[in-house]
Amino acid sequence: MKKGFSAWEEVIVIAVIAIMVSVVYQRYEMLRKKAIKTQLRIELSNLKLAVELYKIKNGKFPANLLELYKGYLYYKGFRIDKSKQKLFDRLNHAYIYDNKTGSVYINPETIKALK
Repeated sequence: MKKGFSAWEEVIVIAVIAIMVSVVYQRYEMLRKKAIKTQLRIELSNLKLAVELYKIKNGKFPANLLELYKGYLYYKGFRIDKSKQKLFDRLNHAYIYDNKTGSVYINPETIKALK
């Protein structure tokens, strides 16, 4: 009587496992991007609220987003570049800020990277 598996049986098992891993990895990547998008929306909302709070307290919009770190932002996990006076998102792209209108936007490079 023969013991063990034939080569074909082993190849079939490995192929099935590879297909399952591929499906799980694709699902993981989709969920990871969805989580990053959600986090970016929350951070953007937080920045917009902080800009409005700054305007209410000071009568003008902040010159740059780093001014919001002085008591206007609840979440302080942003990446900062003090030399350029910018805040960066999770994918290391700077948020776009217009100090004349107080508008804050997600960088188009970030949106492109998440597609």
